[in-house]
Amino acid sequence: MIQDTPRRGLLLAAPALLASGAARAQAWPSRPVRIVVGFAAGGANDIMARLLAARLTERLPGSSFIVENRPGASTQVAADLVARAAPDGTTFMYTSPSTLIALAVNRSATLNPVQALEPVFLAQNSPLALVCRADFPARTVAEFIAVARERQGRLTVSTPGAGAINHLALILLMKQAGFETTHVPYAGNQPSITALIRGEVDVAHDGLFAPRAQLEAGTLRAIAVTSADRAPAYPNVPTFAETVPGHVVGFWGGMLAPRGTPEPILDRLNSELDAIVKLPDVIERTRSFGAEPAGGPRQAFARVFAEDWARWGQVVRENNIRAE
Repeated sequence: MIQDTPRRGLLLAAPALLASGAARAQAWPSRPVRIVVGFAAGGANDIMARLLAARLTERLPGSSFIVENRPGASTQVAADLVARAAPDGTTFMYTSPSTLIALAVNRSATLNPVQALEPVFLAQNSPLALVCRADFPARTVAEFIAVARERQGRLTVSTPGAGAINHLALILLMKQAGFETTHVPYAGNQPSITALIRGEVDVAHDGLFAPRAQLEAGTLRAIAVTSADRAPAYPNVPTFAETVPGHVVGFWGGMLAPRGTPEPILDRLNSELDAIVKLPDVIERTRSFGAEPAGGPRQAFARVFAEDWARWGQVVRENNIRAE
């Protein structure tokens, strides 16, 4: 005689629940899906989001994936929109650590990204880079640190904005390597690089995308990158970690969903995107803006997402960085 009736009922119901979830994933998407990007059109995040949207539309018959640019408040506008969207598999967000940092810097922000947003897929990783003009006296990380120490805080470093990941990574580098600089924030990557070209600052702490034309022409050069390994597109550029052990900063791009989106849909999207980033033309396009395709399970991205939220929040609090 079977006495554990409630447990037996759950066991009998489990196959039906699994079948229901699988059916839901197979039926998705039955309506147009929007991928919200918190940046203006034309940047690396926007390019990657559009590339993924186009491939998803091709792979899923009858589907329509549309990128919607919603810039504002350092991606907070987009994050709020997606967090409040119905968790039905029709709204996602493609973003970077900029969202986590913006929410940490804005002390009045009420959105907790780890609680409100679900990491779905880590699409790409790209390093930050310390970039200088061709005539800058330092060619290595050790020489750069020596120059910075010699100038005793007078060396100027531009970034795409106060409180941006470039700024926070610079703070980490200065603490780890023991030197000071004068931070000069600009309103975006291109203005920061333009200031470097014009001689308004000594170096720029940016990425490899905005200055790529000048790097290829030789008018600018990269001293080092923040990734754990050297960037395949720039194999002769060393990492900071080769000289400053432990200084690794990743600038990722990934897909998020409103918390509560059905698990089968999240798993299906992760699986489709994981196949897409392995396509040769997608790899080539991703590397064209200094990034590397990533991929992997949802759980791996969730760990990165939570760790970055804790890491950058700590840097913001310890250095009393606030939104301007």
